[in-house]
Amino acid sequence: MDSKKFKELLSSVESLTPTQSKRLRETLTQGQGAGSSLAVIEAAKPPACAFCVSERVVRNGRRRGLQRWLCRECGKTSNATTGTPLSRLRDKELFAAYADCMRQGMTIRATARELGMTIDKAFRWRHRFLENAVDHQPSSVSGLLEVDETYFRRSQKGSRKMARAPRRRGGGQGGGGGRSNDEWVPVLVGRVRGQPFTTDRVLGRVSGVEISKALAPVVKNTDTVVCTDGHSAYERLGERLGVTTKHFVASYHGHVREGGFHVQNVNNYHGRLQGWILYRLRGVATKYLPNYLAWMRLTSWKHQGIHADEIVASAMGRQAINL
Repeated sequence: MDSKKFKELLSSVESLTPTQSKRLRETLTQGQGAGSSLAVIEAAKPPACAFCVSERVVRNGRRRGLQRWLCRECGKTSNATTGTPLSRLRDKELFAAYADCMRQGMTIRATARELGMTIDKAFRWRHRFLENAVDHQPSSVSGLLEVDETYFRRSQKGSRKMARAPRRRGGGQGGGGGRSNDEWVPVLVGRVRGQPFTTDRVLGRVSGVEISKALAPVVKNTDTVVCTDGHSAYERLGERLGVTTKHFVASYHGHVREGGFHVQNVNNYHGRLQGWILYRLRGVATKYLPNYLAWMRLTSWKHQGIHADEIVASAMGRQAINL
């Protein structure tokens, strides 16, 4: 807009009715949010060809606010979202606002209400945003790593047909003690004492082999000390990983400490994770559980949490946590 038209616009603001003023504020806010979202998308990925990874790309116009790039090697065009889970999603101007809702841990319905989208769309976007974050685990940790498992009841939430009888009210507790693999899903969580690093994995069963396989990509430093409870699955963990391990037997009368070795920090994380999934989100489908573990890692990164822009960048493949 040229300066003359801008001055005319400013002079007409005083004559606006309250309703018109409200609509003008909403339009300006939406325009700023759209610009912020598109800027985040452009900055999250370097201009390289999404098909052949060649850097011989040139600008090739804009479409829907995003710069398109033409590859001189393969002749294909792409934009910053091509080849990412966010590709082909419409309303990209809402990405930053949606990521901010995720940062706050908002439910699907609350997010849909806030952004004026359907519940189905808000649900699909959630899992597109979390797809890449599942693999954003620490590459290597050092120090005291507290490791413990927690359990979630298997859920077919959202399925049109269930492969089991309904539980009815009261949880459908079966007879006998313990947690069977048919009813419960084990989740292994590791937290580094005094550092923001968190690693997690959904396990098929709690066994020494599976736990070692889950921790092997993370525990590479021989200076790492792994602290666990007395579960038999952890007995040969130190031998398999080549690190020092500290085990202790938990007591029913409270937390147990042996010197400075305990798993209270990771148990505290378990409590927050369980409370958020079971009460705030009203449970999640088992098939999506890895996504929600990644979401918890995103929102728990450091004390100040993660910025909405970083959530968008994470969805596009750039690791923003566990660095």
